[in-house]
Amino acid sequence: MYPTKPYVVLIWLDCVAGDVFVDMYKRGRLQNLSEFFSEGVFIENVVSCFPTVSESVEGGVISGFFSGETNMVGERYFSRKLQAVRHYKFNAKAKLDFNPRLRSRTIDAIVGRSVAMGRIIDTSGENIVDLKALKYEREGSLKIVGRRIEVASKIVYEKRPRLLFFTISGDHVSHVYGRNGEAVKNLIKEFDKEFPVLADSLNNVYGEGKYLLFIFSDHGSANVSRHLDLPSLLSEHGFKPASTELLVREDYIDSAALSNGRRMGLLYFAHPEYGWRRRPGYKVLRSYRFRGRNIDLLGLFAQQEGVEHVFAKYDQKSVIVVSKEGEGLIQYDPASNRYKYSVLRGSDPLKYGLEPRWMSEEEWLKATLEHEYPDAVVQVYSMFKSRNCGDIVLNASSSWDFWEPWDISYPGLKAAHGGLSRDEMMTFILAKVPGIKGAEVEYARIIDIYATIATCYNARDLMAGSHAVERIISPPKTSGG
Repeated sequence: MYPTKPYVVLIWLDCVAGDVFVDMYKRGRLQNLSEFFSEGVFIENVVSCFPTVSESVEGGVISGFFSGETNMVGERYFSRKLQAVRHYKFNAKAKLDFNPRLRSRTIDAIVGRSVAMGRIIDTSGENIVDLKALKYEREGSLKIVGRRIEVASKIVYEKRPRLLFFTISGDHVSHVYGRNGEAVKNLIKEFDKEFPVLADSLNNVYGEGKYLLFIFSDHGSANVSRHLDLPSLLSEHGFKPASTELLVREDYIDSAALSNGRRMGLLYFAHPEYGWRRRPGYKVLRSYRFRGRNIDLLGLFAQQEGVEHVFAKYDQKSVIVVSKEGEGLIQYDPASNRYKYSVLRGSDPLKYGLEPRWMSEEEWLKATLEHEYPDAVVQVYSMFKSRNCGDIVLNASSSWDFWEPWDISYPGLKAAHGGLSRDEMMTFILAKVPGIKGAEVEYARIIDIYATIATCYNARDLMAGSHAVERIISPPKTSGG
């Protein structure tokens, strides 16, 4: 029997491509990690959260819910009430937007006495800001790895937190040098090199085999070379979109377009009759009255070369999926907690080629795991539960992103994230659970980390209603979900 209530350590490798890490690990290029986790658990098929941005993933890991339920759809969104873009780095706080009904269910609340570094949703007991590490991150320096490990080890010795949750960012090197560039591989190797320092600290302070450890990447990225400026696109069609570079209330705007991770787009439109007081529904979006003519907004964006998918809420229990070649419908049945995806016309936008039938969340995860857009049915549907979600959500085409030229602070942009592609959605989990040796887990969602922590703390009741599944200590016996 595993010991209950162990110390918990989470190490989040930001924006490290899952397939790159998995390949290096399986080829024996990460000797220190391989030795440490030789009797641990390595899950190489892990699905992230959509949108593939840190905010949605962190919200999921700490609560077991998807982005629409945590209300974490990215680092920025448009507020219909304030008529302005809200940005977590400048004029908004993720903690305040995080679903208040979930705050008492977070891993911080479950474990207690938590310390964090680099987290966005500040629900921890103490959040340490390391300015030197932030400098290294902006420079794309490998020194960030040693610095984070050094400070984390110091925290373990001096503060002995029940929960330590910190990030090591590969975001800059991924964006600048590409998802599988040498800079990313060097960062992974540097982490492997420095990891024993932290492992020794954990063993000395907590005791070997007496702490729960997870190492994971929040999401991957996709290589990009072509760009679509969404606010400019709206302006070209006569709209007056909200400013994304000047965060101020604007009284004469009729739309807003912004991206998160640069490969997921959020579009907001004033209702033709009621303005920003009411969201335009599906029928309005498909025949949007604008300057004396009706515009099919979903069709307009679907025909853009840089757009692969257009998503919009169809009614209270369904979401429409539109592409250049066809349309599909995601439906949800609350009575059975099952989903169905059907092709309405043309080719299957998600390229699943599956017969339409009602399936559980677990069945959808397994059925789509090997496809280009894993877990899209469940997660896209969930996103529209967020009050901050756009009226329309866009997924970028292969090699495209939704950038605004002024917003690129890098010397170049070779990779981006936020979208639904395998390169962005697939990641990994390394885990060491007290009392559990060599458990085999075929696949998981990143949010399943929450379920294992809750189980170790005898808090399985808090998993009720979430999407997290415990797969390591007591794996699910059936495919129902």
